[in-house]
Amino acid sequence: MRKSTFCTILFTLGIFLLCALPAAAAPRYTWKNLGSAPAPYNAGTYARALNNSGQVTGYVTSAANNYHAFLYSGGVIQDLGTLPGDYRSFGNGINDAGEVVGNSDSVDANHAFLYSGGGMQYLGTLPGGTGSTALGINGAGKIVGSSVTATSPYDFPWHAFLSSGGGMQDLGTLAPGHQSTAQAINAGGQVVGYADNAGWYERAFLWSGGGMQDLGTLGGNTSFAWAINAGGQVVGESQVVPNGYQHAFLYSGGGMQDLGTLPGGYRSIAYGINAAGQVVGYSSSLATGDRAFLYYGGVMYDLGTLTDPPLYLEKAYAINDRGQIVGTSSTGSFLLTPIPVPVAFDLLLLN
Repeated sequence: MRKSTFCTILFTLGIFLLCALPAAAAPRYTWKNLGSAPAPYNAGTYARALNNSGQVTGYVTSAANNYHAFLYSGGVIQDLGTLPGDYRSFGNGINDAGEVVGNSDSVDANHAFLYSGGGMQYLGTLPGGTGSTALGINGAGKIVGSSVTATSPYDFPWHAFLSSGGGMQDLGTLAPGHQSTAQAINAGGQVVGYADNAGWYERAFLWSGGGMQDLGTLGGNTSFAWAINAGGQVVGESQVVPNGYQHAFLYSGGGMQDLGTLPGGYRSIAYGINAAGQVVGYSSSLATGDRAFLYYGGVMYDLGTLTDPPLYLEKAYAINDRGQIVGTSSTGSFLLTPIPVPVAFDLLLLN
């Protein structure tokens, strides 16, 4: 057989095999337990967010059931402590610079903070406010969360805020609502969260520099937006029917898609989405309890079945653009890292 004929046959066979592969096979993952912080905050670790470098934040607990924000970096958990005079703290968001945002609490109030290397910085409140919580931060250092205001006659009048190197901007509410909370911000400055509407129902919103846009529901009364990616895709949860359970949703292109549940499930929540549109969260079942999921290629997978050996993973809270995922299980907080897809064979380029 001539060399050119052999190359043609090999190339044709290779194209046939590649085309026969699934278009969107589920990733496989390695699993790592994040471990614990130094004593006394070594009783439990609860991961909540991660950046594209694999740094993680959340909170750790002590045997006395107290909480401190942490930063996981280079395989080590660092206890971030609290603001002066406070007794507990929570890490809620982290950007690619390793800056952490969250809240540090006294007996009377929450205090939004930014941790940037040297220590915690108090972010203040909206004018006249008595408490605040920071929940998300983007690469430009823009921070979102919620703060008590002095402008509402209602108890606990929280409003969503945007902070960018100075004071807080009040993002308002869904007219004629009363309260709002901003959960996340993307690289383009789009903000998502939830706010009550005229019927006092919480509704997912998208803020892109003007007023809040109500993202609607899956048929029920309420919805909550928890995360947004660089492309403006939003994930969260919504009632499926009035007085019904919540289902995870993906909002993209002007519409809200019901992501359903894992088999046998009755409820689901989507907490994170990356630039590729991969979604993570958890699905609840009376038979199996809470199970972390990955939604990818139009399919919801039980995340624990994608590790070797299979694991029981309860909740997934965030996924970065590298596909790494953080969440919690009965054995503590975990970090999953995708296993590179092996090449089935190499095409030989013969001259």
